[in-house]
Amino acid sequence: MKTSLVFLALRLLACSVWEMHGQCQQVDLDDQEVVEAQLEKRMEQQLQGTCWVCKWALNKVKKSISTSSSQEEIKQKLLSVCNKLSVPKSMCKGLVKKHLRVLIEELNAGHDVRTICVNIKACKPKEVLDLSY
Repeated sequence: MKTSLVFLALRLLACSVWEMHGQCQQVDLDDQEVVEAQLEKRMEQQLQGTCWVCKWALNKVKKSISTSSSQEEIKQKLLSVCNKLSVPKSMCKGLVKKHLRVLIEELNAGHDVRTICVNIKACKPKEVLDLSY
């Protein structure tokens, strides 16, 4: 996360023009900290959305499988679960496809949904959340 902020800050310094949602805005170099704070906030919101989607999808799959479910059954449930979601469907599908092998293994092993989502970095560990308040 810090690396991308540094890259964006360097880009901002290089041209002092910022693109946001397809619009160009003139940005004063003194406003760099404000822009960085806004970026960090947006990244945090995106992570929270990813965490919610991960937990929602894995809870749905976990409720529909049993200890005798095969890896193929788990795979099919994972690949279809996002279709039940109305809004961030593409985020859900991207998350499942990117981490499909790990999700299958961890669900097959019976791991906790939150733990799985933290392991694939869709959610922050509890210790990090405690420090942020």
